[in-house]
Amino acid sequence: MVIKWLVYVLAFLLVLAVASLLVYRSYLKHTTKIKSPNGISSLEEITLGEIKQWIFIRGEDINNPVLVFLHGGPGAPLFGMSSSRKLDAVLIKHFTIVHWDQRGAGKSYHRNIPIKSMSFDRLVEDCNELIDHIRKRLDVKKVFLVAHSGGSIIGIKTAYKYPEKIHAYVGVAQIINDFEQQRISYEYIVEESAKTGDTKKINTIKSLGPPPYESTSEVNKKDNYVFKYGGVLRGSSYKIGLLALNFLTSPEYSLSEGFATIMNKGFAFTSDAMWDEMRSINLTAEIKSVKVPTYFFEGKYDMATPTILVKSFYNVLDAEKGKKLIIFENSAHLPMMEEKVKYEEFLINHVLKEVRPN
Repeated sequence: MVIKWLVYVLAFLLVLAVASLLVYRSYLKHTTKIKSPNGISSLEEITLGEIKQWIFIRGEDINNPVLVFLHGGPGAPLFGMSSSRKLDAVLIKHFTIVHWDQRGAGKSYHRNIPIKSMSFDRLVEDCNELIDHIRKRLDVKKVFLVAHSGGSIIGIKTAYKYPEKIHAYVGVAQIINDFEQQRISYEYIVEESAKTGDTKKINTIKSLGPPPYESTSEVNKKDNYVFKYGGVLRGSSYKIGLLALNFLTSPEYSLSEGFATIMNKGFAFTSDAMWDEMRSINLTAEIKSVKVPTYFFEGKYDMATPTILVKSFYNVLDAEKGKKLIIFENSAHLPMMEEKVKYEEFLINHVLKEVRPN
């Protein structure tokens, strides 16, 4: 009898939780509605590289310059369409923003995606096809391309290959060399653990060893310590949980899509499919020059994609149309959240004004 009533209580709580999520999603959609007569807010399924994928277009004036944002991972759309209603309120006054859940990520994940199609070359071509779609859809010649973390590999490769379609490229927490970033971040957690004097923890970290790593699980174990010691986010770690909750509260996601994304199905699929290629990333050897104005937004304390590697890359990069490296003094890996006002100010008052798109 007790078990029966317990099942009833749990079922009631589950129904209440789902109802609360649905009510909040409706509230969020209503309170963030684009009210300007020339605005746009459109969730669209399009085909890129023969695979159905999702984009979310949002802005207060469709005549504003277009900014395409590439989320990280690859395969982890934490900063993407699910968080756009909360994070883009200022930017959509100046740009029409396009968020794209990349092949294998978020709303664009499904179990039938061919594993052989998961490569950076394919993602770059997806991105190029997306840009062409947006150029036609919004009647623009070029777009601004802003990419974060794992998305920055796709972003800078696209800017390098298709500069004629891009006003400027902004790499946020830019990935440069996977092996080197794993090595530096491992040395960081060894040093940080030594400061604690916790012998057990020190030995656990040392048992991970330096790269190369043979699986994503080894990298994830190392990265958990990078997060713990402030190399991903300075200050309160609960903010990451709130971002993940956006997958459930976003009107752009169904509840099943939200739960699947929170459970890392797309991220796990993408990471496993692209593991070997990710380990070989070395942009210093691959990209010597760029033909678009190029900006790097880097957190001073970033140890997930260490800023020291970006500085070295920046110093030797030939950027005929100009380059700038902006250090966010109070940020680690997430400057768009940790120093949101500065991030917005640099995009609006520097990148946009300096490039002066027609």
